[in-house]
Amino acid sequence: MSLSSHELGCLDVPKDYFRGRAYQPLLQPRNILLFLREMKSTLQQEALQDRSHHRFVLVFNLQTSGHVHVDHLSFSFQPGQALLIFPYQFHHYSGLATNSLQWLFCTFEIESSEMFNSLRDRIVDVGDEASTILGKLLRYWNMPHGDLSDGILQPILLELLLVLKQTRYPAHVTTGSKEGENALIWRVNEFLAQTSGTAVHVRDLSKSFKISESRLRTLFKEAAGVPLGAYLLNNRINNAMALLRNSDLPLTEITRRCGFGSPPAFSRVFKSVLGITPLKFRKKGHPLDAVVAPVAEADFSL
Repeated sequence: MSLSSHELGCLDVPKDYFRGRAYQPLLQPRNILLFLREMKSTLQQEALQDRSHHRFVLVFNLQTSGHVHVDHLSFSFQPGQALLIFPYQFHHYSGLATNSLQWLFCTFEIESSEMFNSLRDRIVDVGDEASTILGKLLRYWNMPHGDLSDGILQPILLELLLVLKQTRYPAHVTTGSKEGENALIWRVNEFLAQTSGTAVHVRDLSKSFKISESRLRTLFKEAAGVPLGAYLLNNRINNAMALLRNSDLPLTEITRRCGFGSPPAFSRVFKSVLGITPLKFRKKGHPLDAVVAPVAEADFSL
């Protein structure tokens, strides 16, 4: 082993032999899940049905450029890049260059998000070091389940996240795309952000965008791969889940903020989508045991 004098020269005599650096417990990701999306239609449909909003979603673009919409932002997402989506961030995908793709998803839970705040709303390039760690994570994931393989996934994923955290952000990342099919999704998300706390219907968007409702529905379905009404409802359900999980607001106030009209209407729609009432969801914290129902266009008729 060879260490330079410069490396050794910064070591001073400790003032306290019982208190060092990094003495705080290091939180590790848990309940890790890895899966691959290979078709545009599956990617978009599953994004609409996804109810794991309390989890982090780490996406790696292995093949096929596209766009990722996170809240009111829109990102160009290229092969060799990664994006960390935080819990309860409303997200969707569009503008895929081809119908076939390879996007690797890693979802997980962790007690605190503060450690990774620098990765929020940021596209990062996946360098050689991160690629090597990702390969190691996949190798252990593909091993037979057991204490050894499951136990080592946590530190490997943590190492990967820390490396991504230190990665410089590419200068060519674009946000707020206002051209092509991505523009419509971006405009819808921006409208939802600006009108937070009110119920947004297709007719409201039609009036704001100066386009007929039928034409708007058609264009949105072509761009997002999902019905506009279902997309709007998904946004409201997502906001309600976040408030139920992260606040002590009464049900009446959450109903008002998410634009559901009345608590009974809110409870009815929430249960029809998640298979669980809002109060039970708040008590459980997340819908891991819920039976998720598809979100249909008709579900938005409130």
